[in-house]
Amino acid sequence: MAEKRKKTINELKQAQEKRDMDKNARKKIIRDKLRLFRGTILSDSTELEVALAWRLRTYFFPKTNRQASLFHYLIVHKFTFDEKITVYENIPVFQHAKRYKDVKNSLRFIQRLRNAVAHWELWEKDSNENEIVILNPVTFKTLKLDDKLMDEFKEHDKFLLKVFGWKETLREKYG
Repeated sequence: MAEKRKKTINELKQAQEKRDMDKNARKKIIRDKLRLFRGTILSDSTELEVALAWRLRTYFFPKTNRQASLFHYLIVHKFTFDEKITVYENIPVFQHAKRYKDVKNSLRFIQRLRNAVAHWELWEKDSNENEIVILNPVTFKTLKLDDKLMDEFKEHDKFLLKVFGWKETLREKYG
């Protein structure tokens, strides 16, 4: 009887160890996927911010010269992403462009998503291998990061790279 009890206790311990390993493996998968999403979004949004800054610079200084370089380095380069978007939104030439609303919406979508992945925390409790949930620690809003959202992000990225004339980057990233 004592031997049977010992065997049962060992089986229970092994089952618990397996559950713990499964839980740890699940956590690792979730954290790795969050890193992948964050890396892609932060990297690609940084590229778009550079493209937007260049678009602003070439609007004010169509030709490259010392003044254009100083303007870019001393002014535009110091703006936040939000400030660059706001400047873009307030330039009449851009406001009257055919795709202005689409560009504005795409920029704001990219900015909101970039800020969320940069500042929000993983909400492991509601996350799984297919859906990573992040939580705003101030408002307690959540956002689900999944393949569908990443596809939407990529569509905005492609659109903006095309509009800003970054054809080489577009070709390198998306073929």
